[in-house]
Amino acid sequence: MLVYSEAVERHLRELTDAAVARGDGPSFAVALAEFRRLLRLYPQFGDPQIDLTAMPGVVYQGIIRPLSMRYGVFEDRRLVFCIAPPVLLPMVTPTN
Repeated sequence: MLVYSEAVERHLRELTDAAVARGDGPSFAVALAEFRRLLRLYPQFGDPQIDLTAMPGVVYQGIIRPLSMRYGVFEDRRLVFCIAPPVLLPMVTPTN
């Protein structure tokens, strides 16, 4: 199961507006959809950051440009929990 905290959902709406305003809306929408797909299918796709001690789980950092998210994976409970505010990464500019 994939769960977003209310703060994360609110922040994602704000990031959507920011991405659209800077001209990165379509890329952001694709990245968010891919995050949702991967977090349901294979949440360990990111880089493991912290092994949790209070309950068995691992915090991962995932990046699908232009979006970066941290999330906890609790395999024994089949739960992915997004609680840290996601980050809108800088736009990639082509180099000449």
